[in-house]
Amino acid sequence: MSNYLNVDISPFWCFLDTGFLHNKSPNIENERIPIEVFSFTSIPQRCAMFSIMTEYGSQHARVPIHYLRADSDGGTDYNLDWIQLWDSMSYYASYNINEYTKNRAANVMLKDHTMHKCKYLFTIDWCFGPQYKSGYGEMAAGHKCGHFFEGEGGQYFMQPNNRVLWMDGGSFISKTFDKKPDWIVFDKEYSCEHTGSRWVSESDEEVYFYDFKDRDKK
Repeated sequence: MSNYLNVDISPFWCFLDTGFLHNKSPNIENERIPIEVFSFTSIPQRCAMFSIMTEYGSQHARVPIHYLRADSDGGTDYNLDWIQLWDSMSYYASYNINEYTKNRAANVMLKDHTMHKCKYLFTIDWCFGPQYKSGYGEMAAGHKCGHFFEGEGGQYFMQPNNRVLWMDGGSFISKTFDKKPDWIVFDKEYSCEHTGSRWVSESDEEVYFYDFKDRDKK
């Protein structure tokens, strides 16, 4: 089920770069304070944003992803456009922890083609809704989902499928690419009802186990 604008997520504990509290840019040298993150905010042409609660009882909304840190200090210092490639695609978003990839390790491909090891936390996906029908949320070739990861360097990442290589300890995933594959993005949109539109029910009555006939045949 998709929600409009704000989506409840399973709370997780991390740290906030206090630059956010002083209307300043994040900086690896800034003080960090403990927080709980409990909601995701989806606005098109904006990065992933979150609602958070501090130990002081102050709540803050629309905290950008690059102000969140897994550790109290140090860590990697990637720019926003490295940790998240694509902005939110709609006001309508769904949240899900995929059981198949729950807690799984993965390598995220960065812009310089290096791989950064991460831990999977959850997935955000987008669609159209009554109040928003623009953008790429339902376009086969343009759509992206956002897998949310905690990176081993303490930053959080939101990345689409084609920037992630998953790991499972070798239980099924056991091969590596010897070269970059020549795969391309799938851009076809199929409808079984459109494809089968020349077929109609043989009966005008509401027959439970009905058959089909080709309406082009006389």
